[in-house]
Amino acid sequence: MAGKLEEQVKGEFVHLHTHFETSILDGINRIERLPTIVKNLGMNAISITDHGTLAGTFTFYKECRKAQIKPILGLEAYYSIQDHTIRAIDEMGERYYHLVLLAQNGVGWKNLMALSSKAYTEGMYFKPRLSDSLLKEHAEGIIATTACLGSAFSKLLLLNRRDEAERLIDGHCDIFKDRFFIELQLHQDPEQQALNKALMEIAARKNLPLILTNDAHYTHPEHKTLHEQALCMQTNNTMYNPKRFTFGDIDVHVGTAEWMTQQARQQGIPQEAISNTIHIANMIDDKSYFADVVNHYPRYPLPLDCPSWEHLAKLSKEKLTARFGGRPPVEYRERLLMELKAIKKMGFSDYILIVSRFINYARDELDVVSGPGRGSAAGSLVCYALGITQVDPIKYNLLFSRFLNIGRAATPLIFTEEMKLL
Repeated sequence: MAGKLEEQVKGEFVHLHTHFETSILDGINRIERLPTIVKNLGMNAISITDHGTLAGTFTFYKECRKAQIKPILGLEAYYSIQDHTIRAIDEMGERYYHLVLLAQNGVGWKNLMALSSKAYTEGMYFKPRLSDSLLKEHAEGIIATTACLGSAFSKLLLLNRRDEAERLIDGHCDIFKDRFFIELQLHQDPEQQALNKALMEIAARKNLPLILTNDAHYTHPEHKTLHEQALCMQTNNTMYNPKRFTFGDIDVHVGTAEWMTQQARQQGIPQEAISNTIHIANMIDDKSYFADVVNHYPRYPLPLDCPSWEHLAKLSKEKLTARFGGRPPVEYRERLLMELKAIKKMGFSDYILIVSRFINYARDELDVVSGPGRGSAAGSLVCYALGITQVDPIKYNLLFSRFLNIGRAATPLIFTEEMKLL
């Protein structure tokens, strides 16, 4: 991580609805470039809200940290007003709608991943879809907005079914509590302008917070043609076809704070819709997104009341005692405790136990021949005690720090040379 981020996001505006190249053939913002661009524009945070995918989020997170701005991990989900497992169009003739979801913290990020996975495995119907039943189950730590013209809220309002739209808004307020925001967008087309007016009226009456976005699909205004060409590739069409799918005259670039503010004033959008983007950015605890990610190794099978590190310590001491035929010398006991402490702190107890189990089973039960061990694992007394290696690291002055080093935080690798069946 380069440098230290400010605890509070400063500035006038933050883009909370942004599509990157991982919104395939739809967004054309570049993950490795845009964080630096918005930093140079005076913005200290930005979101990623790709259509139906989290594929770009980790790369985006790293690039934002490099640029010293706050990454906001999100998703523009595909939402179904009926149950997500129903594979049919709904009563409005639609298969899905849009809904913006932002991870507020590490809990929200885990819930966002769970929602994305279930959308693909349970809700796939042309697109990976969610419904209220999934949102209720995984709402903790997630901020939601009403999204764009493609949302269910927008569809109902544009069909003059305001009562149903308000019931849907009320339902999402119940799900997300004070983490639900009414999203306005700057596009000048009549439908968006009518929608903004209706949403502002509902927000004022229900005392709901507003935010402003530009649904940014490309970086600069001059990139509009490139974006239209990407849409043609997505829809198997050409620029010369007047009936092709197009964004029309709307401008969905990454606007500066000054441009967004000026446009909002011209369209009668209140200042709170601008300032609330900063408020949401300050609600985000991005440092907790990956704070508890150590590894994804399987767990060693043990009773629930027996931690793997405790079992590893007990087994290592027993096996080392067996190698010496009695109590080991103090040098060995101290070295073993030091290694066990490092293994526990770095979360590799299950890994060591699993490797020990399959190596000893292969050797003892299957008559598989293995070498004495090579590389950095030969420097571990724990590995020697458990029979993973056959080299005494103290006798040969081998360093444990080459195998596992808290300061380096690298994954340990264990080699036992080629294993051959007799």
